[in-house]
Amino acid sequence: MSFVPIICGKTDWDKEYAQTAQYSSLYCPNCHNYSVRPLKRKEFIAIWFIPVFPIFWGKQLVCPICNWRQDFKNDEQLQKVVHEQNNIRQAKTGGP
Repeated sequence: MSFVPIICGKTDWDKEYAQTAQYSSLYCPNCHNYSVRPLKRKEFIAIWFIPVFPIFWGKQLVCPICNWRQDFKNDEQLQKVVHEQNNIRQAKTGGP
């Protein structure tokens, strides 16, 4: 009798959501850096390095420094986050 090991794991694919300066440096509430960016993310369960079952398929805000993640559903939610970030920056700098 022969034994064939089955290798299982998780495979992730990240793709830039939008390459605009507006989304390049959002504030991270976890590590307090301005490094959060939006991504399109796909996660799969893989057998023998072949993606089989999708676990997550959506859009996230991601901090590459501390790996903080927050889901968002559409452009309207992302624009709301950007607007609130601008309000926070203006409050910290004392701008109008």
